[in-house]
Amino acid sequence: MTVSNASVLATGNSQLLTLFTAATDVLDLFNPMFSIQMMPASTPKLDDLSLKSKPDLSQLNQISTKLDLVMIALAALTRIDRMAMKQIAQDLQLETIVVDWLEEWPLDRATSITQLDVEQIRSIVLIASHVAQSRQTLVRQTINDWQQIVQSDRLPLQSPSLADYIGNFITIYQTRLGRETSQSFEALSEAALTLLVELLFYGSPNGHQRLWGAILQRSQVVTPNSI
Repeated sequence: MTVSNASVLATGNSQLLTLFTAATDVLDLFNPMFSIQMMPASTPKLDDLSLKSKPDLSQLNQISTKLDLVMIALAALTRIDRMAMKQIAQDLQLETIVVDWLEEWPLDRATSITQLDVEQIRSIVLIASHVAQSRQTLVRQTINDWQQIVQSDRLPLQSPSLADYIGNFITIYQTRLGRETSQSFEALSEAALTLLVELLFYGSPNGHQRLWGAILQRSQVVTPNSI
């Protein structure tokens, strides 16, 4: 879906400039021409994603919302569908854990009969990180397009790739979370761009641990590494 609204984000240029600066810094960090020593990547596994204490229901809901946003961003950018995610779950030997979630994604969460538990959330984190890692070229290219747009003093939606991504993000968001929360077009567009930057991290070596830490931080759940 391509969005054509000349005024969109016109009032949020300062926030977008901050996001753009962060994106540029991240691209530099992951640029193979730089001699930064990255942590060696481990084979992602559920045991990597540890907790100090079990989240309560409210925390689980907050974690699920953050994870939904990441999955919405991935789906918007890569156009990955349910069948492709099902195949990834099979490849990672996680399908039996997330079978119910896969059947409902990306349908309206308000009508869902499935409340994600910790094991399911861990499994979806591994799937999300796998998708982000396999599509890193696309993530970087889209951010590069953003860089070119900013340098030419234009708005993000004047880039076909960014307009397509943001439009897809808003469409999927409205399907998945629209009945739970009402957000402006500008707010959702900025959220999409923020998540685009985050996808670089989640697709990096040990990105599953980065994503796990991010979603737990949102709900203020304590991990062993945070104490």
